[in-house]
Amino acid sequence: MEHDAIESLVARSHVLEILNIEGCRRELRLRLVSQSLRCVQICSSVMESITMLKAPCLERLILPGRVGRGAFRVRIVDAPKLHTFGFLEPGQVLEVGKTVIMPGIKASTSTMLTTVKILSLNVRFGVRSDVKMVPTFLRCFPNVERLHIMSKRCDQPTGDHLTRKFWEESGPIENVVSRIHTMCLREFRGDTGEVGFLEFFFGSARSLRSAFIVMANPRFTPYSTKEAVAKVRHNCRNMASESSYQDGMHFTF
Repeated sequence: MEHDAIESLVARSHVLEILNIEGCRRELRLRLVSQSLRCVQICSSVMESITMLKAPCLERLILPGRVGRGAFRVRIVDAPKLHTFGFLEPGQVLEVGKTVIMPGIKASTSTMLTTVKILSLNVRFGVRSDVKMVPTFLRCFPNVERLHIMSKRCDQPTGDHLTRKFWEESGPIENVVSRIHTMCLREFRGDTGEVGFLEFFFGSARSLRSAFIVMANPRFTPYSTKEAVAKVRHNCRNMASESSYQDGMHFTF
């Protein structure tokens, strides 16, 4: 199905609430207008861009497992009820309104999606350009309460010093400090970039109540599962001495 046919179908279906596209091999460029859509999910498909032009009821925008290379543009123009968004990747181009989100861009009302409470990110913690986008993305969603991160495998790391210091130099991130109460990091390998992020996150997150760390298959990691778990537990113990520690907080590995 061509993208213009999808756009027309969505615009004319006044009771359509869920749009699910899976396994589409034709490159899609979607500009969606719908008064009824509540959920859009596109997975395992070739995508060039998706624009939510007018979707007053949209609550969930789920974009896992895109197929193909090149920048993928996600533009949010009018989605005032958007609650859940992901997986967002640093290689994607995020546009809020008419503003393209770039590393280091100053957060403002025109660059924020304040209704989003659940955010999912794909990150290669060994790639500096990926990691530099994470603080920027997080600042675009200041009210996020649940953060899900998929740590992607990096065959050729380009960031040798992505330690806690790197994150601290990026400055405070409002939702990390005061909003996020649940964090899940999947495919943890114990790499320097991952550990640096956890040290920063655990040391900053004053509202954190639950953290879930899911280990990668040890066959694809430089560390054994035991060593990787030890790294996380060490950070958790250090967090207990931070002023941000909350009674009742628990960690799951």
